[in-house]
Amino acid sequence: MSQTVEVRWLWRRIYACAATLLNSGGVGAIIWRLDDPQALKWLGLALVGANVVMATLYLAGATVTDWAKLAAAARGPRD
Repeated sequence: MSQTVEVRWLWRRIYACAATLLNSGGVGAIIWRLDDPQALKWLGLALVGANVVMATLYLAGATVTDWAKLAAAARGPRD
């Protein structure tokens, strides 16, 4: 029985770690150059959102199909 690549823990770990490092590096570079507290507030909120998505992908192993089902459920029933 072969597993597909996207459901293996190894590939999710590699993706989550690489995305988190790139995200953190980009945010660090922006914060280093930014003095506006209002912009920093929104940047912080965006970082929290990105970390929620990364944690969901890493811990729950959600695939694109799972995200599509979740989005469809959030929109509610179609009439």
